[in-house]
Amino acid sequence: MKTSIARALCLAFIFISFDCIHAQRENPRVKSGKNLRTTILNILNKAKEEKVKPKTCDASKLLKSIPRNKLVASKKVLAKEINRIMDTINLPQDLVMGKYGHIAFEVYSPSKTLQEFGRDLFIKPYKDIPTNKQRIIKKYYEKARRFYNKGIDLKPIKFMHKGCEIVAGTNLKPLKWKQGYKKSPQFLSIEWEITTEIDIECPCNEKNKHKVKRAIYHYKGKVTGPYSRYANDHFNIIGFGVRFGKVTSAKYKRHKLECCPEKPTKPEDGSFTSPDENIDYTPFIDTNLGISFAKDEETEMVGAAGVLFYLTSIADNPFYLGPKATLHTAVGSDTNVEATQILLGPAAEYQVPIGQGNTSILGGVHAGYTFGNVSAFGFKQNTSGFAARVYSGVEFDITENIALAAILNLFEYNNIQFKAEEGGEKTTTSNSLFVSDRTTFSVGVRIDLTKK
Repeated sequence: MKTSIARALCLAFIFISFDCIHAQRENPRVKSGKNLRTTILNILNKAKEEKVKPKTCDASKLLKSIPRNKLVASKKVLAKEINRIMDTINLPQDLVMGKYGHIAFEVYSPSKTLQEFGRDLFIKPYKDIPTNKQRIIKKYYEKARRFYNKGIDLKPIKFMHKGCEIVAGTNLKPLKWKQGYKKSPQFLSIEWEITTEIDIECPCNEKNKHKVKRAIYHYKGKVTGPYSRYANDHFNIIGFGVRFGKVTSAKYKRHKLECCPEKPTKPEDGSFTSPDENIDYTPFIDTNLGISFAKDEETEMVGAAGVLFYLTSIADNPFYLGPKATLHTAVGSDTNVEATQILLGPAAEYQVPIGQGNTSILGGVHAGYTFGNVSAFGFKQNTSGFAARVYSGVEFDITENIALAAILNLFEYNNIQFKAEEGGEKTTTSNSLFVSDRTTFSVGVRIDLTKK
């Protein structure tokens, strides 16, 4: 009998010891992350809609079809966000005061000045506080003020749903706090306002059954929960950091809604343009400046300007044609050679919009009559003939009517007649491929002539 009782006591002691060790090893901030995830999901699921004027598209059904668990990060990700919150609330370790270590946030009030905050924290005039601690107090005071005014933005979540891009971002903002939570004086009680913004953006095509182009919803709820820097009893760790209690006043409201037009744009195969883009191709001014490095150590400066007009579409991508002028000036690094050449003639360019149409891949050719002069060792020759340039590049939209372009010449052809001032003529033909002979790179600004 005594042996059985001894065994039972031994097993009970082992069980309690194991439970204690398990509790100590378990990360309390992961539990806080799980609690925060549950709280945000409760707001998303229980919030009541504030009615707004209806529109032609059905954003409400699209919103309700989004799985709520995809709008909130995992508990492990939220545990890292809990660390940020605690780092904001906690006073730096070398200034920890009081029994529980979070008394600084309790002392802080948005109506207090820095001097009043330091005085109430140290229970002495601010001027009597050591200078090194004043600096730490000031840093904490500014951090607490930002935290109170703006809260903390959690890392946003992005995913696709029914062809729409969904972006969900959550903000936690402390409204008020006090020492003591329920009957536990070791905790700080904080009331939070939790706001989740859901931004929905969809292409306007035949697959868009809800006819929503853009919709933004705000979910808001209030919760009150305890915060503790540390607190232990004999067998259980209860220093969990921060918890969020029961959700109250959960509401959501539509803040923006843009419906698709009556006749959606049909997506076409073979086009890199987004189906919801209805691009109006317009003429533009093309200007660029660049530099060319030749294998014979000759440095060449390049400048160009022209006006290109939309001519037609090839595979649903725009093709432009228009007049253009290019100026080349070359100086040999080890010689007395100087050359100036002007190319006048038509330019043709093909553009392939990618992504949402704000970036385009370029390919083009510029050819025509060329003339200029060459000076070498005191002798001068006039030049004239035919030249052509083949180029490629990328264009980036900066505003509605301004874009930046990066251009690289791929191939150059010249058939030029040299005529000396003293008489005599000579015709030469040359060509160069950029990978073996010269590299000409230029950057330009493009200005749309019709967009406002």
